[in-house]
Amino acid sequence: MVEKRSLHLMGQGEELEPLEFSVTPELNQQYLYAEEDFNPRYIEEGDGGKPWVHPGVLLNMSNWTRSPSYYLNPDWGSIHTSDETRFINPASLGKRLKVTWKITELIEKRERPWQTMDILVTDEDGKEILQRKGIGTFVWSEPK
Repeated sequence: MVEKRSLHLMGQGEELEPLEFSVTPELNQQYLYAEEDFNPRYIEEGDGGKPWVHPGVLLNMSNWTRSPSYYLNPDWGSIHTSDETRFINPASLGKRLKVTWKITELIEKRERPWQTMDILVTDEDGKEILQRKGIGTFVWSEPK
């Protein structure tokens, strides 16, 4: 069994365990209702084939807390501070998607560790769907 390491202790070049998932029409529909976005491209089959996955689903599922290996030591918290996101291709409902996370930069600022992470979503055919550069920091509480 591999010992879990807190994200704040991981180094540059290290990767979180990838996540693979498929988006069902029901999950997509939950986002459509939440966003009040009923564009036909997310519901009906179009010229390109199957309906598209809503971008909100892709953003939610590519957050680093979704990695199966995501872990923080007790009394530590993670703060997502900024993001640069590029939607490259639409994702089709029912296709298997894979998210990968790689730590690309570590700095200390204001006595806190900060990480920059490259995030990539691809589909089962290897087509790039989404690229993100996420930046986050960590907070902790003093032991009692």
